[in-house]
Amino acid sequence: MSAVQVSFEISPIFQRITSGLDPERARAEVTARIHAQGTAVPDELIDEITAEYQKVSTVLADTGVLYSGSCFGQFDGDWSMGSLTIGVQPLSYRDPEVAIAGMTKILAAEHGQHAEVSAITLPCGQATLVIRQSPDLRLPAEFSDSGEDLPIDVAQLQAFIPVPPRSVPGAQTLVTVTFSTPSTDHWADYCELLVPLLNSIRFRPAPEADLGAPAPEAAPSVAGGPATAFG
Repeated sequence: MSAVQVSFEISPIFQRITSGLDPERARAEVTARIHAQGTAVPDELIDEITAEYQKVSTVLADTGVLYSGSCFGQFDGDWSMGSLTIGVQPLSYRDPEVAIAGMTKILAAEHGQHAEVSAITLPCGQATLVIRQSPDLRLPAEFSDSGEDLPIDVAQLQAFIPVPPRSVPGAQTLVTVTFSTPSTDHWADYCELLVPLLNSIRFRPAPEADLGAPAPEAAPSVAGGPATAFG
């Protein structure tokens, strides 16, 4: 398998997530970022953001993904948050188009009516796109008025992209972009940021490939500015 370098342009609203944080350190980072914006945030919202941030930080330490970032700020005065992950894994395929057709069919059957699954064409190649909303995240009972755990709807976008041989000969690599947010009312605003990100993704052989090191790399760059107000 040839090593793949993944490059992309990302909105400056995203900040890279530190991997392997415990809850105390995760809360400290979240609090510092919020205070840097000069706005008061309720403790219960900080708890919610911290839980999501620490969960992603733990996954990073366990899986070694290429990139993960988070954002929290305001859309028109309403607090909002989200997390973005870009990962890679081996995938055996001869033709990316056949791989996409198979993944689209399998994921559509797996998610049923709970997701929109489609095959799309990006500048970097073909992809399977999955958009779904599910109550995977729960607000602990101590923070709810009812005294019971409450489900929180989480909207998620995933793009599964087999690296085309025209970009990296011999590549057998699946790149997965995942964005999740419990701020479902701001989904359209986030889509304005995600579409340019997906269109900016490019693949090329990693420099280490000639030296026999198969590990992929990420080469993100900050885009000129967010596509919508977020501050």
